[in-house]
Amino acid sequence: MSTGSRCVFSSLCAAFYLLLYIRRKCNTACSIHCLAEFQPPGSPCPALLITNSAPSDAQIGEIHNFIGSVEAEISIIDDQIAQMQRTLVRLGSQRAELRDVVRSHRCVLSTIRSLPRDILGKIFSQYLGAVDSRARSPTALLPLVSVCERWRTIALSSPLLW
Repeated sequence: MSTGSRCVFSSLCAAFYLLLYIRRKCNTACSIHCLAEFQPPGSPCPALLITNSAPSDAQIGEIHNFIGSVEAEISIIDDQIAQMQRTLVRLGSQRAELRDVVRSHRCVLSTIRSLPRDILGKIFSQYLGAVDSRARSPTALLPLVSVCERWRTIALSSPLLW
């Protein structure tokens, strides 16, 4: 599955779960919240939809009123869609923030944080051994001492590296 399709899929899933959530909270039989219950309104003159007959003056008035009420419902639904889209954006942002919190806390549990000093010193020594001897200078340690305070302390106090 490509990244784009995953994004669309996750957006659809988020919308689906949002609708389920709203539906559980909804106590009214409204068309946008309770999608399974939605039925489009019936035409005031269904026979005219399947023939070429002209409507009477009374039917013309009914049809204009019907169109107006359906367009008003469409406008309400458009507003609800816009509100749901804003909600999806907000929820997506909250989800991203929560994932960042999880990611940063998983880093705290990283095994490298609990490696003994002597093993890290040997790893650092191997790193310097892999660096081209011509490029080996005091700055060769810079990537190691820049990671964190613990690595800086270990690198600077390890005689194998100097």
